[in-house]
Amino acid sequence: MHYRQHIQKKLENLEAKLKHIEFHNSRGNQHEVNAAKEACEDLVAEIKSTIEREPQTANEINNY
Repeated sequence: MHYRQHIQKKLENLEAKLKHIEFHNSRGNQHEVNAAKEACEDLVAEIKSTIEREPQTANEINNY
């Protein structure tokens, strides 16, 4: 996997945003929760597109 560090960093950002949502949800700040939710959705889209760009190896098996 060529972009392993990039994907790891994006996943760490996603974890941080989820904690951000949890914090603001407990405080009742709906605007911040919605903003963080949108940021999480963007990060997930970026991670998916990065993984799709990765070349598949010969021993990789995908069962869909």
